[in-house]
Amino acid sequence: MEQLALDLGSQDAPHATIVAPCNAAAFALVEEWPRWAHPVAMVRGGEGSGKSHLARVFAEHAGATLVAGEALAAVDVLRLARGPVVVDDADRADERALFHLINAVRAAGTTLLLTARSRAGIALPDLESRLRATPETVLQPPDDAMLRRVLVEAFHARQLPADPAVVAFLMARLERTLHAAVRMVGQIDRVALAEQRGPTRPLAARVLKTGGSNADDIVP
Repeated sequence: MEQLALDLGSQDAPHATIVAPCNAAAFALVEEWPRWAHPVAMVRGGEGSGKSHLARVFAEHAGATLVAGEALAAVDVLRLARGPVVVDDADRADERALFHLINAVRAAGTTLLLTARSRAGIALPDLESRLRATPETVLQPPDDAMLRRVLVEAFHARQLPADPAVVAFLMARLERTLHAAVRMVGQIDRVALAEQRGPTRPLAARVLKTGGSNADDIVP
């Protein structure tokens, strides 16, 4: 299943929502809204797993207000809680502000989605208790199906041919995050444009050697 979604974030983020086994449970949670059994839900995942993209998709789907975790302390949480809310990178939020937002959402009968890398290391006991009672869905690292689709979509978004040999070459050597995949296609596009040539495997190898690979044996 594929859903197209407006990408309002970083140029390193995928432009389309690609649902694969690694993120199916998280996007099922988005689709289930507003029929959630609990007013607060959390989606947890590592860096580059697609948390911010999911937050934007949820905001669009639910008409929710999207707030970056680090900006939450400057927001009127009582006013924010009048409608559905999503806090991206909630683990970077001021703990008291997040605790008050959770309470305000519960009191107002609205809903709150939190994305975070982890919910460990919470210093505020009341917040730790609230988060421990919050249902959690995990975004797994991108699997092969996801990474291949993201690379192909990134090439197509730049009107470049997605040569299967180039895609397979990159998949075997790239850091396995969505950001790394999209960023690498952008770097290949810039070099190909400067040299007025297509995105070939030798060109991809040269770009990988300048950064972006976790492999020592980059052979064109």
